[in-house]
Amino acid sequence: MNDALSWSLPIGRYFGINVRVHLTFFLISIPAILRVYAKAPGYVLDAIAIQLLFFVSVLLHEFGHCFAARYVDGDADEILMWPLGGLASCQIPNTPRANFITTAGGPAVNVILCLLSAGGLAIFGLIPPLNPLWHPIPVAREDALYQFASGQWVNDLSWVALLFARLFYVNWLLFWFNIVLIGFPLDGGRLVQAFLWPRVGFASATRFVIFTGNVIAVAIVLLVLIFAEKQPVNGLIMFSLAIFIYISCRQQSIMLETGGLVDDTFMGYDFSQGYTSLERTSGKASPPRQPFWKRWLERRAEAKRQREQQQFEADQSRVDDLLAKVKEFGMQSLTTEEQRFLKRFSAKLKDKNRS
Repeated sequence: MNDALSWSLPIGRYFGINVRVHLTFFLISIPAILRVYAKAPGYVLDAIAIQLLFFVSVLLHEFGHCFAARYVDGDADEILMWPLGGLASCQIPNTPRANFITTAGGPAVNVILCLLSAGGLAIFGLIPPLNPLWHPIPVAREDALYQFASGQWVNDLSWVALLFARLFYVNWLLFWFNIVLIGFPLDGGRLVQAFLWPRVGFASATRFVIFTGNVIAVAIVLLVLIFAEKQPVNGLIMFSLAIFIYISCRQQSIMLETGGLVDDTFMGYDFSQGYTSLERTSGKASPPRQPFWKRWLERRAEAKRQREQQQFEADQSRVDDLLAKVKEFGMQSLTTEEQRFLKRFSAKLKDKNRS
């Protein structure tokens, strides 16, 4: 396959959204489980439970992006789960508001899950683990929770309380991870870009997030060099994240400079990439000799343009069929999904005419 992101397996279709798991998804989860097994075999089921909670929480995070996209009259058709999180493929109006709401939908789900799990812990008189360094697998039984009912720290929790604590911790970590790191393609970078867009313009907002993303990538690499000896597995994960942030920011920069990025309509949350507009031309001639990675990015952009055009033609054909149905049987003959489709296609036409 030419596109590595296509190396994935479908696991179902939910709410009209295809969910796929990348073949490399287990490159992080399996080593994490094996590391616990090597240190304390009796806690291997706990390690598996943590990975499942991460998977479910990230998946719900991506569904948050998708439902937020539909709220702003956009749509979503696919979620890809891969080692560094999830990618939600959303098509939304080219406006700062639509981009901000769609991006915020992911972290909002994590906040809701935190509140629900904190409420569950309150039943047991416990305060949730606000410390981001809290260990969700109590191998040494040293990570206690404060019990306000008894006024003391406790670490002998029932399995229900421990489940709530772990659910809170996972979503608490995901929320801050996505918000604090202001760079592409994380939610923090997308939110800052959408916030600055109407104030300084799309290009300036994008350049600012590219700059902060590069700074964060360098900072992560420095932290890895300092602490990698103590936590080699975590160091490898963080180093991969730094490389991914740098590549994403570099891709955004190239697309912005070459006219390949006008108004961003592909949102993903916790990890996403720029999505090209339906029609655009670039007045700049291509350099005589381009680096291989730049040619690869341009091939991907061209493939996306072709897919968009094919999808647009298919949507246009469906609109013709629906309009014929309305003419013959009336507007009430359309289903809710068909009405939403017509509304979305109308908004897409308006964006296309403005570009």
